[in-house]
Amino acid sequence: MKKPFIMFILIQLLWSQNNAYKKFQAYMNIPGGRTLSIHFYQEQSGRYFESTGFLYYQDDLDYVFDEEEQRVIYNDGLITTINKTTQQVIYDYSIENDISVLDILSGKEDKIIIEEPILEKNGSKIPFLVSDWNMKGYLLVIPGTGEPKMITIESSDDMKIIIKILSSELGQLKQIPSIDIAGYEIIDLRE
Repeated sequence: MKKPFIMFILIQLLWSQNNAYKKFQAYMNIPGGRTLSIHFYQEQSGRYFESTGFLYYQDDLDYVFDEEEQRVIYNDGLITTINKTTQQVIYDYSIENDISVLDILSGKEDKIIIEEPILEKNGSKIPFLVSDWNMKGYLLVIPGTGEPKMITIESSDDMKIIIKILSSELGQLKQIPSIDIAGYEIIDLRE
């Protein structure tokens, strides 16, 4: 009686590991989107940058990252950066074949090679490669739900990014605070 039960558990674990990235995509891409509280850390060439803020994610074409000093809005290829400190608004288009951490969060598989997940005690670790940019990393998710907990990215040019997801909630439960940009300097880099 024990052997069939153990086999059932093992099959369930293997099946859930194979579907870890699909569960993550399903978790992120729901009607109304997600709001993630995140801590962002970047290190490159001996320089460090840290920030904590909110990612308001609707889908892979519509998201906003908002933190104390700036807000970055991505809407179908248009990037709007609002620098709250210098009171500037910068408009630009995304670069074709460019990839960002948000592409990983949104699950854009066409730019990312997903490797076999590894079950660890604190979650499913999903390794990935971005061969065009010579980067690798992993996404750590909760096995049963696909909820992201951490993303790490490293590149051959000594760059490292760690994003810790502190909390997550349904997108429609948290409104993006408004910013009055009247009087801000406008810089338009769109060509």
